[in-house]
Parts: sequence; C-alpha cells; structure tokens
Amino acid sequence: MRTTAKRQKGITIIEFTLIALGLFVLMFLAFEIGRYMFSMQMLNEMTRKSARLAVVCSILDQQDIASLPEVVENRPLGFDTEDLVISYLDRTGSVVETTGFGSMSIDEQNFVLSQVRFVKSEVMSGETGYRFRFFPLLAFVGDGGAVSVPPFTTTLPVESLGIVRPNTGSLNGTIEDC
Repeated sequence: MRTTAKRQKGITIIEFTLIALGLFVLMFLAFEIGRYMFSMQMLNEMTRKSARLAVVCSILDQQDIASLPEVVENRPLGFDTEDLVISYLDRTGSVVETTGFGSMSIDEQNFVLSQVRFVKSEVMSGETGYRFRFFPLLAFVGDGGAVSVPPFTTTLPVESLGIVRPNTGSLNGTIEDC
C-alpha cells in the first residue's frame, strides 16, 4: 500500500492543473463570445447612427460622417472608418453617383439631389473589410483568430440632405454642415 501512495503523490496537482486550465479556457471563451456579441451590436449601432446622420447632412459630408464622434464612440477594436461606407440610392435601389458633388454646377447638384431617395450605410466585411479578431489565446477560431462579420446595413429614406429651406416658399436653401 505504501508503494501505491508514493507513485500517486503528485497526481492531485496534475489533476488540478488540467481542470484549472480547462476552466480558464472556458472562462476566456465566454468573455470573448460576450465581446464578440457586443462588437456586433456596436457595428449595427454604427450603421444606424451613420445612416441617420446621412439623411439629414449634406452629400458633401459623405466621407466625414463615418469619422464623427457620435458614430465611432463605441467602435470595436481594429475597426477603421474606411470599413463604414455610406451610399445614396435612387428609388430602384441603384447607387446614385455623388463623386465630385461639391464641384458640380447648381443644376447638376439639383439633378443628383432629385435622384436620391434613400441613404444606405453598411459595414464592409470579408477579406477587404472589417474582421473581428479574437484574443490570441483563442487564435484557433477562424483564420488565426480573425473571423468575418455578418453584413450590417441600414437603409433610410432621405430627409433634408443638409439643405435648410426657408419658409418663404422658395426652392433655394442653405447647406448646413454636420
């Protein structure tokens, strides 16, 4: 009986170490899943806020909206403002070209504004867009700890597009900056 006790002397420490290791991995996994879910909700909130701002801000502010503090205040780690894309759509859902809007003539600007019916804000995901990165301990998940996020898109009907019209019945208005 004495020989068996000597052979099992360090077994308790090894059992405790293995069980503690498993529990710590499960605990970190639970934290990371919670962080992942929170990050996905923040991506959804970013598209909602940026679309809401884009429907009331000028088309000239299209590139600036993604970096406004109201939009990026709770962005996930590793998120870049280029991963948030704002586009203007016509009534069929096709993208209206707004490149160079500031250098267009008044008639061209009015034509573009007459075409825009919706604003779409989306998070670019996949290889070229945002990818959520897990803690290095969980690097076995996805591609070295990075996983593609599902698409997040918010589409809203336009409102003023940053143009404040006077109460005089005139079609001319002033452009407000966001």
